Amino acid sequence: MAMPTQQAQALIEKIRSLPADRIAEVEGFVDSLKQRVPTKRSTARKPLDFPVISVGKWPHDLSLHREDMHGDDGR
Repeated sequence: MAMPTQQAQALIEKIRSLPADRIAEVEGFVDSLKQRVPTKRSTARKPLDFPVISVGKWPHDLSLHREDMHGDDGR
């Protein structure tokens, strides 16, 4: 996002009015901000590559109902 020229000039004047050690501090802060901002290229993630283990087809009569897996003890 581009900064309007008037705002940029005001910021430059503020930085120019600082002592040299503070200007170096501002420069370091700006560099750290630039590193935190994701670029267009870094936002696209490559897909996760999980290993796939095939154990064959599921049994045709497999039931995943709780009662079928654990029994029904009257609850």
